[in-house]
Amino acid sequence: MKLIDYHVNKAGWATLEVWGVSDEKASTYGVSYLHDSLADLARMGLLLNAGEEHATAVFMEEPGEVQLVVQGSGDLVRFELRGFSDWASWNMADASSYEVHIQGDVSRAELVENIHRVLARIYTEVGPVRYRELWIEHDFPTAAYEQLSKALGLE
Repeated sequence: MKLIDYHVNKAGWATLEVWGVSDEKASTYGVSYLHDSLADLARMGLLLNAGEEHATAVFMEEPGEVQLVVQGSGDLVRFELRGFSDWASWNMADASSYEVHIQGDVSRAELVENIHRVLARIYTEVGPVRYRELWIEHDFPTAAYEQLSKALGLE
């Protein structure tokens, strides 16, 4: 199952795509370089793979942001894509005032593998050097990507 995809576009911008459990078409969101969203996604993969019960990745738009929030203790975890009118992660919006755009349940292992595929594709297609040029303030999360690859036995 594909829940998320992430594409680095032009300098400072990326596109996040998120599918609901039964969605044939993804919901898309612009992502700004103002936050290190790909590093958040990589950390999410590592945390979920280690069995953590909660992980969040922030994707800033201009204005607003969406947050992918994953919770659960077993193999089936609950996810919500929460939309904020401003940057809640920078305390510019009330963290409890959001709209749930997409929600559902997903296999923890499938989500971790999905995140790894996103990282692997960007690493291969864009590469760390070009990623840094495009993402301006943030490096490709190479260490987290390598840790996740190793944890999944893919190195």
